[in-house]
Amino acid sequence: MEELGGLFLPKTVFGSKEWVELEEREFKIGPENLLEEILDKKLWSNAEVVWVLKRMVFYYGQRKSFLHSAPVERIIQNMNDVLRVFYLLFDFLDPEIDDNMRSYLCSKLADASWGINSNTREYLIKMQNREY
Repeated sequence: MEELGGLFLPKTVFGSKEWVELEEREFKIGPENLLEEILDKKLWSNAEVVWVLKRMVFYYGQRKSFLHSAPVERIIQNMNDVLRVFYLLFDFLDPEIDDNMRSYLCSKLADASWGINSNTREYLIKMQNREY
């Protein structure tokens, strides 16, 4: 474990020199312009990947968002793309994760699996067929 900020915490992208530089750039040119800069690049650094994920969490997490009027198929495709990335990362890195982080990840994945378990699929099929 590397020391981060005088504490014995694992080093993360947050707080790294590159992250701080991205935050400074965001403050200087605005988050939308920074997002466009990153999206225009073919390869992103880890800090840029995390920064884009942070923006996605911000937009997808808003209850009242312009994304509510986006085609459902496109939103599902976006989430599928994100899931593919995480699938590849977890498979490739096989990271050691502490129990608290693992618990959080498991909880969020369990919540996100709504719709793919058999009970929810049956409910959605009934709704689709109007058999409720």
